[in-house]
Amino acid sequence: MPRSRRERRIPARVAPAQRAVRRRARRLFDRVQPNWWGAVGSIVASWIALGPSFLPRRWWTTAASVSLSQLYGYALGSGARALRRGAARLLRRRRDARGPAAAPTPSLPMATVERTWQTVLLSALTLGSAATLISALDRQREIARLVDETPQTALQQLRGVGAGSAATAAVLGLVSLFRASSAKTRELIARVAPALAAPLSGTAVMFGLTYWLNRSVVWSRLMRRIEATARANNLRPLPGRTAPEQPERSGSAASFEPFESLGRHGKAVASDGPRAADIAAFWGEPALEPVRAYVGLSATLPIEEAAKRAVRELRRAGGFEREHVVIMVGTGTGWVNDWSMAALEFLTRGDCAVVSLQYTVLPSAFALLLDRRSPKTTGRALLREVRAELDRLPEGERPRLYMTGESLGAFGGLSAFSSSTDLLERLDGAVWAGTPQFSPIWRELVQRRRPGSPQIRPDIGDGSAIRFSNRPGDALVRHDGAPNAPWGPSRVMFLQHPSDPVVWWHPSLIWRKPLWMDEPRGYDVTDRMDWWPWVTFWQVSADMPLSLANRGGHAHRYFEAYVTAWSEVLGIPVDDPDAVADAIRPHILPH
Repeated sequence: MPRSRRERRIPARVAPAQRAVRRRARRLFDRVQPNWWGAVGSIVASWIALGPSFLPRRWWTTAASVSLSQLYGYALGSGARALRRGAARLLRRRRDARGPAAAPTPSLPMATVERTWQTVLLSALTLGSAATLISALDRQREIARLVDETPQTALQQLRGVGAGSAATAAVLGLVSLFRASSAKTRELIARVAPALAAPLSGTAVMFGLTYWLNRSVVWSRLMRRIEATARANNLRPLPGRTAPEQPERSGSAASFEPFESLGRHGKAVASDGPRAADIAAFWGEPALEPVRAYVGLSATLPIEEAAKRAVRELRRAGGFEREHVVIMVGTGTGWVNDWSMAALEFLTRGDCAVVSLQYTVLPSAFALLLDRRSPKTTGRALLREVRAELDRLPEGERPRLYMTGESLGAFGGLSAFSSSTDLLERLDGAVWAGTPQFSPIWRELVQRRRPGSPQIRPDIGDGSAIRFSNRPGDALVRHDGAPNAPWGPSRVMFLQHPSDPVVWWHPSLIWRKPLWMDEPRGYDVTDRMDWWPWVTFWQVSADMPLSLANRGGHAHRYFEAYVTAWSEVLGIPVDDPDAVADAIRPHILPH
């Protein structure tokens, strides 16, 4: 039998053992070396990853998006190469089955052909990469202008691409090591196991070992570290916050809830915000002291019991003697929007009471992935306990009941209701901001919006009960400029910016183009944003942490918009919302 070309290159005087070692080394090299198809796929995927999304990127979000997209492109390219090789083998077998082929026609040497197309391909990839980087910088400047942020510099973008490519190379190296280890394991198993079971057994052993290491070592340690860090942050004091003197606030000397038990953001709720004197000075008329009831997280206290304690604290502070009682569902760390509370307190001249509790120490991103049950349980428990307390009061003496939440808090608050009809029947009003689209009621409303209205600002019925707003003036008219019907007895406002990735993020972005991408873009989203399988999901995911760094009015930052929203929902007209916002601003302290 004639020897292969590779075997002919090995000198005959080399011992058989050395020849075997060289063959194994060659097979290992073939197994771990990158392939052209995968490389081309990863480069093209990185071009797509540099395309525009909602927000201007930082170098680390560019790196994350590029790396994850490159791995996807590499997998596609490698899959295409495998299909090509399979098709070539099939054709070769069919050709061999037909018998000897005719003498081949003279052609260029194969090595020359390979060098030629590799040169052409490298040139095309180099030019394409340069053009993509230039175009990406232009798009980043456009996005920064739309959302009033600082654009990414060329150095930041190159740094992100370099870091992402390095991460891709590291992952591919680990994959190659895994494949080589699987092959070695198969060889060892083949000595004692049947030949047919060896290939499967080697891979199964490596997969099992990898899974165990990730689940039992890496993942568990990572989760413990995240939770420990979150608990430490929850205990870390905020500068300038002290226990309030007003008995209407939790953490005061009269409160059932000690100031130190409120947690990091609970202390801000108790300490910050306008007092009666501030509100009276702005309006030039007497004002009441706003009530703020808050219960911090306790490792031994279930959410249902915490809700009962929150209502007990609300009762102690005189909250049920106010005209407006507002349930606020916080985010994962217990944070509630200061602008929402302060707008409510200024507009009602202090004749209001808010109640909230902390249900976890985890940041919202981790709470969303690991514990969606807690925010839902919190919304239901608070509504149930407050409603039960209201029902004990004489009908003519009951305060009006409202509910609000932002981000994960909106998801938790809306989870207290079975439908939008249920929401309207049980509340006098609500303000929801940055609601994630996986909230069932949000999806219900968007699905039954008026024909022609877009997802970013859907029109619901005649606008007498539920309205969506992108900007403060949107509350008065529909998306086409036609006036809404007058408000009914129950009023609900949804605040959502077109550029808020928290609203538009959904796992289905991996495999399906969302409907809102087929509709006209919002005022702060570039028309050049498009959908690509897998890639767009990671672009939007990378935008989410950046959405909290905006100055306000875009992304996931809802500030002054709360003034108009609460004015509409409470039915308290305000002639100059900007003046109210200016009065609120000194009371907003950093967290």
